[in-house]
Amino acid sequence: MDINYGRKDLSADVLVVGGGIAGLTAAVSIKEREPELDVLVVEKQTAGYSGKANKGGGVLQYFDLTRIKPEDFVEYHAHSVGCYLGDQDLMVKYVTMNKIMLDKLVEWGARLPKNLDGSYCVTPTGPMTAMIGVDLDITLKVRQTAQKKGVKFIDKVAVSDLITQDGRITGATGFSILDGTFYTFNAKAVVLATGSQNYRIGSMWSSGRGDGIAAAYRAGAQLRNTEFGNFAQLVKVHTHHECVFGENYMYNCAGENITKRFRFFPEADISSTAVAEWFMQMSAARGPITLRIDEDRSNNTMMTLWDRPYGMAFWKLNHTRGIEKDDNEVCPLFIGEQSPVKVGHDMMTTIQGLYAIGDVSYCGSAAPGAVPAPPGRNRGSGILNAVFAGMVSADSTCDTAKSGTLVPLDEEQVDASIRRVYLPLERESGCKAKDVIRLIQRAVGPVEQSVYMSAHRIAIALRYVEKAKELAATMKAVDFHDLLACHEAEAMVLCAEMQFRAADMRKESRGWFLREDYTQMDNKNWLKWIIVQCKDGEMNFSTEDVPYEKWKVKPYIAD
Repeated sequence: MDINYGRKDLSADVLVVGGGIAGLTAAVSIKEREPELDVLVVEKQTAGYSGKANKGGGVLQYFDLTRIKPEDFVEYHAHSVGCYLGDQDLMVKYVTMNKIMLDKLVEWGARLPKNLDGSYCVTPTGPMTAMIGVDLDITLKVRQTAQKKGVKFIDKVAVSDLITQDGRITGATGFSILDGTFYTFNAKAVVLATGSQNYRIGSMWSSGRGDGIAAAYRAGAQLRNTEFGNFAQLVKVHTHHECVFGENYMYNCAGENITKRFRFFPEADISSTAVAEWFMQMSAARGPITLRIDEDRSNNTMMTLWDRPYGMAFWKLNHTRGIEKDDNEVCPLFIGEQSPVKVGHDMMTTIQGLYAIGDVSYCGSAAPGAVPAPPGRNRGSGILNAVFAGMVSADSTCDTAKSGTLVPLDEEQVDASIRRVYLPLERESGCKAKDVIRLIQRAVGPVEQSVYMSAHRIAIALRYVEKAKELAATMKAVDFHDLLACHEAEAMVLCAEMQFRAADMRKESRGWFLREDYTQMDNKNWLKWIIVQCKDGEMNFSTEDVPYEKWKVKPYIAD
C-alpha cells in the first residue's frame, strides 16, 4: 500500500532537535553569540514542557569554588565515582563554569533561591558538592527567552532520521504526530538534544525514549559507554516514591542494618552496591527491606527547602498519592539513563556538523566515567550538564553554521526514511508497540540482569531482547501517535541490545558497573571505553584506550 501524507521541506542555519533544557539552552546560546543565524527547534511534543527538567527533579549541582578547587573535585570524582574512565579535562571545565551557568539561568528567567546577601541558597549533599533548587517552570522560562531572541519552534513533529553526505550532516527528516505530514529539514548544523533511554519504567523519567540515540546510530555516529545505561533508584514499594539517600538507612526483616554491609564511608549518592545488597538479602529470604523512618531523611523534605511555587502543586499531588499504603518497604526501580552518543569537548559527534548535548550524550562525552549519567551519582548534574553542554556547543555550532553552506538532502536517503517511517502504518496486521516494550522491560527491569550482573543473567536478558527484536519487525500502528510509539519501541530494542552486549564485553566491576562473576576492577585490561557503531547495517563493537596518561589523576596498574 502506498501512503502519501504530504511533505514539507524546511531549512535553517541550525536545527535543534528536542525542546527540553539542553535544546533550549543551545538555541538561546547560539542566538546570543550570532543573532543573525536562523535557529529552528523541532520537538515531538511541546518545547518547554518536554524533557525531564520539569518532571520533578528540580535541583542543580552546586560547587562552592571559594572552598574547593575544580581539580580537587575531579580527583575525588576519579577515585570514588568515575573510577578512571572519566574525561578529567571536561570535568574541570564543567565545575569551573558552575556559577556562570547558574547566573545564566537566572538571566534567562529561571527561579533560583537566594539568601539575603544575594548568594545562592544551597543544601550540602555529597562530600564535596551541594544542591540548589530550581522551580519546574525552568524550561518554560528558557523557551520564552528563546522566542524573544528570535528562535523558531515547531511542535508535534518527531524527527526520525538524520541525513548525511560524505561524513557530514546535511539535515534530518520527521513526521507530524497530528496529521502524518512528512518533514525534511535542511541545515548547516544539527544539534541533537533528545534525551536518554529510560525504557519507560519509572514515570518521572519516561520521557527519555532513546529515539535520538537510535537516529545517531543509524546515521553512523559512534556511541560510547552504552553499558552504563543501568541506573536504579530505591523507591517505596507501594507508592513508588523516590527515596533519595534512603540507602543510608536500610534494614532487613531481622532488624539488621544492612547498609553497614556495603557502605563504609560517606558517598555522593546511591551506589550499585545498595542494589546488589537488596538483591542478595531478598534472595536469602531476609526481606522485606525497609527504611527506618526515624533515621530516614529521604522523604522528599528537600522539596520544601526552597520557594518553588510552580513545582509545589505537582509535588503535593505526587507525594501524597497512595500514602495510606506506605509501610516503608523499598525496592530498586530500574530507570536506565543510557546517554551514549560520543562527543568531543565541543559536543560535536563523529559526524561533522552534528552535535549531541544533554542526556543524549552525557556518558558519551566520557565526563562522568563509570556511572550512568544523569544523575551520575551527583544529584543535580543532569540539568546542569544539559545547560553546560548546550552552552559549550554554541561556539562550534555557530562556526559550523557561519562557514558552511546548505547542501541539498540526498533524496535516496529521504526516500528510505519515508519508507521506514510509515512502514508500521502500511502493515495489514501485526503486534502492538506495547508488546515489544514489555519484552524489553522484562530484559532491563530485573536488577539482577541489569545492575548486579553475571554472564548467565546477561544471556537471559539478551534472549528477551532477541524476542523483542523479532517482534518489532511486525509492529502495526493504528494512528500517528501509535506510529511514534512503534519507533520509540524500536529504539528501546536497539538501546537494550547495545547495553547488554557491551556489558557482556566488560569483564570487570568498576564504579557503578557490577558483575558477580568479575568482582574486581581490572586496570590492566579494562581502562577502555567500549565503542558501538553501525557498519554496513551491523552493530559493531570495538574498544578505545582511555588516555589516562595525560590526566592528573592516574589509576594504579599492577604489573
